[in-house]
Amino acid sequence: FFGLYAGFVKLCQAMGGGTSFRGLAGAFAYSLVPIALAYQAAHYYTLLITEGQNLFALASDPFGRDWNLFGTAGYEVDVNVVGAAFVWYSQVALIVAGHVVAVYLAHAVALREAQCPKLALRSQLPMLALMVLYTVTSLWVLSQPVVE
Repeated sequence: FFGLYAGFVKLCQAMGGGTSFRGLAGAFAYSLVPIALAYQAAHYYTLLITEGQNLFALASDPFGRDWNLFGTAGYEVDVNVVGAAFVWYSQVALIVAGHVVAVYLAHAVALREAQCPKLALRSQLPMLALMVLYTVTSLWVLSQPVVE
């Protein structure tokens, strides 16, 4: 993962010129944060939907003393609260949104680091290609069956 990132940063440096590799790698690293957050959100999305329902029961009996403050102490988790298709489309939307934010941040970094807007546009093409590669790979992984 890091090797791929470093290679694309080297390409950005070659196409844009001026900035050191270390400075450019550090600057573009922040644009990867939305991707990581989107992956985490998509990965734990179903856990949040199912286990989050336990809050209804916990709110009524927060200390485990057989209370029923809100009448929800006996609430049971409904694993079918949303369908599989809804979950899948939501995960896709989360991943794509994370990547869109990342591309925007990479663009902002390129504009800040380059001497002129034309160089910024040219220098960010490798990073754009890397992010498209990450997006396609993420969506491909998401489309694979859990079991065969």
